[in-house]
Amino acid sequence: LHNRSVELAKKFRVNLEVLSSLERKPGTKVKEVAKVEKTNIAGVAKDTSIARIALIGLEHNPGVAFQVFDLLSKHNINVDVILQSIGREETKDITFTLHRKDLTEAEDILNEHKAALRFDHIETDAGIGKVSIVGVGLISNCGVAAKMFEALYEAGINIQMINTSEIRVSVLLDEEDVNRAVKAIHAKFFDEI
Repeated sequence: LHNRSVELAKKFRVNLEVLSSLERKPGTKVKEVAKVEKTNIAGVAKDTSIARIALIGLEHNPGVAFQVFDLLSKHNINVDVILQSIGREETKDITFTLHRKDLTEAEDILNEHKAALRFDHIETDAGIGKVSIVGVGLISNCGVAAKMFEALYEAGINIQMINTSEIRVSVLLDEEDVNRAVKAIHAKFFDEI
């Protein structure tokens, strides 16, 4: 969601529902919760339709990320969470998520261009999910992410990747842990209200 749409919805007390443009089914409802000011969290969301790709051993040169994502965009493959490692021994790794339906095609495209992209190998994982807390000003409020991570720690759930923005903190987990994670995070933030 665009930050401004969330701000306007909050200001005018409009409930939002985030729907898929690909499927006709109910979406995630974003609405104000009683006493939400204490937590700044409006809700917890999950996505189990994603997969992860890691390109291992890319050359540590300018323009590598551009080459990878330009290639994927030319094939209409959207990516979401992107993580690039700090270079070591003149190489780096780039990991990203995409819709699960695009995994095989993306892997094939990247392997076809392996010589041009100059990476060592690809690792993929189709058994992941994303869990997010959504709210306003999450980055500027100390302890919100720590509280989320505490809920996952207490539930014995391991985090694979973390991504943050002004209105969202997302974690990638094993798909089998997603529903437990949603319950644990929801309990940590909303059962205390």
